[in-house]
Amino acid sequence: MTSAAYLSRAKQKVLVIEKNKECGGLVNSFTRDGFHFDAGVRALEDAGIIFAMLKDLKIQLEVVKSPVSLGIEDEIIHIENLDSLVKYRDLLTKFYPDSEDEIRGIIKSIRKIMKYMDVLYGIENPVFKDLKSDRDFIFKKLLPWLPKFIFTVGKINRMNMPVEDYLETIVKNNSLRDIISQHFFKNTPAFFAMSYFSLYLDYFYPTGGVGKLSEALKNKILEYGGEIKTETKVNEVLVEECIVKDQNNNTWKYANLIWAADLKTLYKITRTEGLLPGIIIKAEDAKNKFLKNRGGDSVFSLFIEVDEPPESFRKIAKGHFFYTPSKLGLGETHRGELIICWTILIKLKREKFLPGSTNLQD
Repeated sequence: MTSAAYLSRAKQKVLVIEKNKECGGLVNSFTRDGFHFDAGVRALEDAGIIFAMLKDLKIQLEVVKSPVSLGIEDEIIHIENLDSLVKYRDLLTKFYPDSEDEIRGIIKSIRKIMKYMDVLYGIENPVFKDLKSDRDFIFKKLLPWLPKFIFTVGKINRMNMPVEDYLETIVKNNSLRDIISQHFFKNTPAFFAMSYFSLYLDYFYPTGGVGKLSEALKNKILEYGGEIKTETKVNEVLVEECIVKDQNNNTWKYANLIWAADLKTLYKITRTEGLLPGIIIKAEDAKNKFLKNRGGDSVFSLFIEVDEPPESFRKIAKGHFFYTPSKLGLGETHRGELIICWTILIKLKREKFLPGSTNLQD
């Protein structure tokens, strides 16, 4: 949608094809029975990009800070500033007193990474700047920042290993490793995972739901003359003819195609007939490579309607709450047990001890 907004502004002929009723994918909100939900992400990160993009596109978006709370069992802390790291250290030490030295090492690593984050996002992204006219930005901000950025990227690349592997080098307690890493997808790079304490302080929330960002971009695309077709699914991409075809066999010709959806689907529906043999071979190699691999972890979201005033929840935590009900953790510590339980459940159903089928929905 960001691409579509900028291309439309540049007077390009743009068509956005969206298979859902609303645009935005995981940046979306919906209402049911008078309750308001965020369909995917529950807050947004500026990271030197979003606010700069909104300013450049002249989009007014009302936002509020989205403070974070962390909880283990009956202990809850609120992340308010950099000093909250001390509260986080004390929280971990309370539940894992035998790992106090390792916890200090973790906090030291987080502090170091937070300094790297200050460098990475220390200036507005220059992509959204008019560098030809903004000379002050170039000489007073961008040029002094570049050497620091290059040096920091080198440091970051040394922490590109999965966070689970990184924590194994400094933390012996399996449950403590789970508590630290379980908020992330499996194999998340260590730098990104350990930088999250810094990112907590950057969370913001559009008033009315995260979907307001998608709605604002949608309106901007239409304002600039772009076209949007919702509830339209692309079923076929004919590369030689530069044509996409939807579920009703409607076709559109394109000069450039930006695919912002599932990559495996793209390779499955792409037709390469008519291309040069060398290009077809490369395309098939890429297709086979992607189709045989497994995607990242999925997220199962449970939306619960609770008829309680917001004050009931404010007494417990801030709007963005990471909670673990047991200090034993919820990740690798129990992954094996969960697999065993699931296998037993399927066996019981197959042998008619439990009603229903064996699919995931049941």
